[in-house]
Amino acid sequence: MNDSIVLRPLRRTDYPALAEMLRRMWYAEPGLSPSCASRLAMIDLHYSMSDSTSALVTQHGGKPVGIIATHVDVPGARSRRRLFNWHRESILRLAASLLPSAEGRDGLRKMLSLTHIDAKLLHGVQSKFDAEVVLFLVDESLRGCGIGRILFDRAMEDFRKAGVRRYFLFTDTRCDVGFYDHRGLSRLRGRRAALYGDAPETFYLYEGLA
Repeated sequence: MNDSIVLRPLRRTDYPALAEMLRRMWYAEPGLSPSCASRLAMIDLHYSMSDSTSALVTQHGGKPVGIIATHVDVPGARSRRRLFNWHRESILRLAASLLPSAEGRDGLRKMLSLTHIDAKLLHGVQSKFDAEVVLFLVDESLRGCGIGRILFDRAMEDFRKAGVRRYFLFTDTRCDVGFYDHRGLSRLRGRRAALYGDAPETFYLYEGLA
């Protein structure tokens, strides 16, 4: 499998496939229309990319099957202002299309609630972070094939080249949190909340050393 995996920078043409992966992972709620779920997932992707300084994609069979997006906050990290403007405009356009419907407004409210949870997890943490893993996602049909390891190893290599020492990431119980434990990251904090459906989930803040 690894021999057929191509690792390359993110392209704009990757967005539909990556947003569909996000939809299946985080927006496949019962009762949520496919149209609304797809737009929420695309907003999520644009939001993640707007806060990233680098994004790498794994390609298999001619399509993207994984992504790791990172934000490096050290001297020399390149600016992506023009891309940021495109992401912001896309978010505003998609959000405006969701506001007229009740399910759209509820979906946007949940997204905002998640950003508040992340802010509370990070608030008051004493560690000085140089970087963040903003988005890390692998197609669910190919998990266990080493794609996540390829992406994460390359991100850590890039962190070290940039002078990153400490980094952080947010995750939750819908993800394979054991991957981060196995990689030696430290679970700093956790917070339980019921955003999607009735069952509460636990949202985590992890810290890692590059």
